[in-house]
Amino acid sequence: MAQNFLKVSCKDCGNETTIYSRATSVISCAVCGATLTSPSGGKADLVGCTVVEALE
Repeated sequence: MAQNFLKVSCKDCGNETTIYSRATSVISCAVCGATLTSPSGGKADLVGCTVVEALE
């Protein structure tokens, strides 16, 4: 089964959030507003975050 959700940590402030791995829109950090992901037509590009855990 594919990993659909990821727990990520913002590179700027360290806030952790859960995102959909194939997000079709820009996702921003709820705390500092930094861009976490950008859409790429498939899996989202993780531009401002690091993966903490893959969730099923």
